[in-house]
Amino acid sequence: MWPHRCPILPEDAWHCRYPYWTKEMTRLYWICLTILIAMVFAGCSGDTSTIKIGVSIPETTAPVYTLMKQAMIDGEKDNGVKILWNGVRDAGIKQNLATLETQQIRRMLDEGIRVLILKPVGGQNVYSILKEAERRNVPVITLDRLLVSINVRGHIAVDETGLGEAAAQYVIKKIGYKGNVLVLDESTGAESFRNISLGIYRALDRHSDQIRVHSRTSPLDADVALDLTDRVLKNYAGNIQAIIAVDSTLAVGAVRGVQLHELADQIVTVGVGAGEEACRQIMFKQHDVEVDAIPYQRGQEVLKAALDALNDRPFSFDVELSDGRILTKTKFSPIRLITPANYSVVGRMWPNLFEDKK
Repeated sequence: MWPHRCPILPEDAWHCRYPYWTKEMTRLYWICLTILIAMVFAGCSGDTSTIKIGVSIPETTAPVYTLMKQAMIDGEKDNGVKILWNGVRDAGIKQNLATLETQQIRRMLDEGIRVLILKPVGGQNVYSILKEAERRNVPVITLDRLLVSINVRGHIAVDETGLGEAAAQYVIKKIGYKGNVLVLDESTGAESFRNISLGIYRALDRHSDQIRVHSRTSPLDADVALDLTDRVLKNYAGNIQAIIAVDSTLAVGAVRGVQLHELADQIVTVGVGAGEEACRQIMFKQHDVEVDAIPYQRGQEVLKAALDALNDRPFSFDVELSDGRILTKTKFSPIRLITPANYSVVGRMWPNLFEDKK
């Protein structure tokens, strides 16, 4: 029995202890508690980042841009930012790419991005995007494709000439600064391959008195590269000390050609790009070296550049590139050599290689 002085139902008995606590106050108490719990859950499970960084590229191709994207997303929590990643072709929408790019970037600007990382699909539309970003005080950092006649905060790129030089320097030392070197160029003359070739020949030409260069061109087809390598080795009776390929696909063909002549222990093979099959040949000690632009670390460099912009720190650059009118501060991504001694470093890029080995 409840005391006579409090003749109310048991579920309301606590009012007797707190006589000034009204039912309206009870209702307010539960409302506030509900809001507090909701806020706690939102903080634990939702996205509380308010600083957004936008990235727009033509397509999120693997492994280069998938790894760059992963590196940036991996850095979100530690840096208190949110990455809005946009690959223009990723959704497979049938629409003019330049128009689609403009729409997608405007959407990111409307969502409040504070920095824009941009590799444009091409066309003049990009200039209207940059004007809009400037109007909204959003700094722009270009990626891999340098824009002409327009100021941006900075540019991040692969030093393609440096890739070629690294490949050639390895060969020069490995063959003792003398011998015959076969260079496999890509036949379409794409700018990136031209730059890699430029680096290769620049390094080899420094030793032209002792190193003789033999050049062949091939489409990006391992079978064609194999056939070319086979013919050169026959013509020179195997008297080739090294083969440098401007792309991993061509390197794979060269390796197979060398294997065909049973000269794997005598001919140094080097490729550029660290493609999956080329790395597999390195893993099995059939291929000497691939020059790798390290896409995951590139993503980290891009994120750092964006954070520097957010914090009003200077853009860290290696050189200033000129288009004839404007100098653009340019940061080159790091380069590494993949060899049989360190091939495990490509595990993040080519996990299937290590699954195959198991």
